[in-house]
Amino acid sequence: MPFICENVECRAVLARGQVRSNHEESGWCFYCPDCKIRNELKDIGLPGGPVELVQPERSDLPHKVIATARPLEDGRYAAQLRVQRALGMKGTYAVEEYWEQLGVFPDAQEAVAHAKSIAADMLERKA
Repeated sequence: MPFICENVECRAVLARGQVRSNHEESGWCFYCPDCKIRNELKDIGLPGGPVELVQPERSDLPHKVIATARPLEDGRYAAQLRVQRALGMKGTYAVEEYWEQLGVFPDAQEAVAHAKSIAADMLERKA
């Protein structure tokens, strides 16, 4: 089974021979040869036996979520959201979904937080 870089921008599919494993304080990992991002590995070997590394199963893929607050003329902010769902192969995403106004808020941070919570709920339901 190949390893897949978990960096949203990269998603490189790597053969085992392309991956150099490292043991660090926080555990086993590999650094993607394409983007240099750290990816977690898990030792499933028997205690006292040889190390057998696998990439941990993730229930979710690294989706692109961009939550923003658009200023309105009255001083309030509209919560906006863009989501690209990651597919299980290198660099491939589903069509982008975009919401212009998910609600209006007096504060920009409140608007962004609302958009992020909508994205989290939506991605959890469709997982």
